[in-house]
Amino acid sequence: MAVCDGCGLQVDDAHIRRRIERLELATRFRPIHIQVLLIDAAPPMSERDYFYRASSNREERSLVSRMYFDEIVKSAGIPLDADMKEEAALAEFQHRGFFLAYAVECPVDSEEALSAALNRLGPIMVKRVNASYKPKFIAPISSPMGELAPLFEFSGWGERLVLNDGKPFVDPFLGDPQGQAEFGTSLGDRLAEALSSRS
Repeated sequence: MAVCDGCGLQVDDAHIRRRIERLELATRFRPIHIQVLLIDAAPPMSERDYFYRASSNREERSLVSRMYFDEIVKSAGIPLDADMKEEAALAEFQHRGFFLAYAVECPVDSEEALSAALNRLGPIMVKRVNASYKPKFIAPISSPMGELAPLFEFSGWGERLVLNDGKPFVDPFLGDPQGQAEFGTSLGDRLAEALSSRS
């Protein structure tokens, strides 16, 4: 057993290997200069649903994961069509200076555990942003990231922290195409609009 740098827990070798694989997948698509850093709380439980695991067959992803992927890509102003492959979309996402990172780098199986991990690892994420990512703007996405928004504000990111009415961007109908259509403005559209007003 060893302590995982991504979640701070005692874990087995398989857990460490999965984290390293996720980091390698993400690193392939990391821009040299990050314009916009999107930060979600934690990656999905299913490895096949990981954002940077480009799939040639989208049916391998869950519906929620496909919708999440599309909304995140759309936030960079990338028009999605049926012919665009995920790898090409990720390459364009990278080309436009966008990168998705996670405050807790490993999947977390409960809200309580996620909240504890965010409290424990939040200061480490802020250091990582300052020392490694160095983006122009940060946009937290998902409700749990509300716990970290004040940390970024107090760390000098206030003017470059892109929020949705003072809160992280959230898609209340992710995984529900009908609900999302009725909601009117998707996560990707709201993010793209907020980011374009900062440029």
